[in-house]
Amino acid sequence: MIDLKIQDQFDGSNKVEELKAVVGQTYSDNYSSTGRSKLVSYDPEEEICIVEEVASEYKLGNQNPIPGHYGRAAWLVWNGFFY
Repeated sequence: MIDLKIQDQFDGSNKVEELKAVVGQTYSDNYSSTGRSKLVSYDPEEEICIVEEVASEYKLGNQNPIPGHYGRAAWLVWNGFFY
């Protein structure tokens, strides 16, 4: 598990700030029925992200996302964006 509050010793990046910067953007999400989700909000105190499924970016992919917001571990969402 990634501790998002620790600054990277190699490049000085701060994973908390990286997640805050991408709120509102979509990312590849293996736990979504469509394979894509949008980061709605991030709570650094709880290390939880609120996401919602979005339609697949591919024509043959699932174009009918399940409605609603879902809580995901922040490290998992960070990994979907940046790894």
